[in-house]
Amino acid sequence: MQPSVLNINVFSSLQVLFSLSCFHEIVSAASGRGFGDNIHWRTLDDGKKEAEASGLPIMVIIHKSWCGACKALKPKFAESKEISELAHNFVMVNMEDEEEPKDEAFSPDGGYIPRILFLDPSGKVHPEITNKNGNPSYKYFYSSAEQVVSGMKEAQEKLTGDTFRQLHAGDEL
Repeated sequence: MQPSVLNINVFSSLQVLFSLSCFHEIVSAASGRGFGDNIHWRTLDDGKKEAEASGLPIMVIIHKSWCGACKALKPKFAESKEISELAHNFVMVNMEDEEEPKDEAFSPDGGYIPRILFLDPSGKVHPEITNKNGNPSYKYFYSSAEQVVSGMKEAQEKLTGDTFRQLHAGDEL
């Protein structure tokens, strides 16, 4: 009888630990991680699925928990009413630390952080949408809410509606 009780206790403990680790991943993906808990954040995989189904473009922010520039951008981003309003027109993806994709498309001009990239509804990165008011050596680095808003407006114009469909009409052939 004793070994059975021990096995049940070990199994129950492992089950609780596994459940907690899964819960942490779900909470982390849903959390703004300082970029605004009022925005509906997704993981990259969930974001791509949602974008394909909804036809909305994707905005991806890649950052690190230890990064000073990332920490400086967080309150500016989180407190911007305009970013919050524009976020409704995007599938918003927030990737921190080890969640950063290895795909080179997500670091078109280097692996610096933070980086903000825009993807079309099919999940393709559009490297031509850059921070026009920033440092030309770091095209996807945004240091102010105004710069982010400008990028979001450009992405919205280029990646949604009739303009996007007309430019990409032959892509499906």
